[in-house]
Amino acid sequence: MGVKKEWLLDAFIKTYLYNHAPVGSESLRLALQTQAVQISSATIRNYFKRFTSEGAICQSHSSSGRIPTTKALKDYWRSKLTLSTPLEVDLDKLQRASESYGIFSMVERYQKATLQAVYNHAGQFLILDFGNTQALLAYNKKLEGFIRDLIGLECKTIQQLALSVCATSLAKQIDHLYLEKLYFGLCVLGQLAQSRGAQGLFRQILEGSLLRGLKQGLHFEKVLPLGFLGVLCSIKLKGEQTRMLCVGGLEQDFEGFYGAIRGLSI
Repeated sequence: MGVKKEWLLDAFIKTYLYNHAPVGSESLRLALQTQAVQISSATIRNYFKRFTSEGAICQSHSSSGRIPTTKALKDYWRSKLTLSTPLEVDLDKLQRASESYGIFSMVERYQKATLQAVYNHAGQFLILDFGNTQALLAYNKKLEGFIRDLIGLECKTIQQLALSVCATSLAKQIDHLYLEKLYFGLCVLGQLAQSRGAQGLFRQILEGSLLRGLKQGLHFEKVLPLGFLGVLCSIKLKGEQTRMLCVGGLEQDFEGFYGAIRGLSI
């Protein structure tokens, strides 16, 4: 695909995402004109024929305009959403952007809590004192020795160390007490739940198991219903690194969304 052809398809998809409406040759010409790009409607129509034959765009049933195909949108987002560097995210901006762009977002973060002391209760229970909150575990001598070495550490660090040595009861208790789930744009999940067979997926998203089970990157129909895009990326909240899952229709402006939540363009 030539440079000009790639560029024009890119501009076509951007125009579609911005207007959420089929794009005709004249409307694309006018959109490009605002960017000081001069190209005739006839030239655009010729490219439309090539894009159609290659499966990148198709005719809209409701108008004479064209819309990008699912394949074209997936290729577009693969090229645009690299997100290799953790984003510094503002939660207020994230809430507003999720609503305005129609994209669900979920963030998990650990509350601040430091293990201050460990108490052996009659050889039956271990009481972990985090100050304002206490965690209770069944007594185990090896576990007690392990936990006593963790005094002074933050709960997030303790959870990671617990998983590394298969102390799952400790890791689960930390998650139960201190792992906070933040949801934005929940109405989008309502649309997803209406898709056939997506009820189980809906629960996985809300419970956080999908976020913790996915690899970082873009996810399409192997994970989500056809026509949806999920993006798992690393973010920073006030300097603390965590992960964020975003889900929306392929036709939603993810590029604008990520620019809005960090105040910078991608």
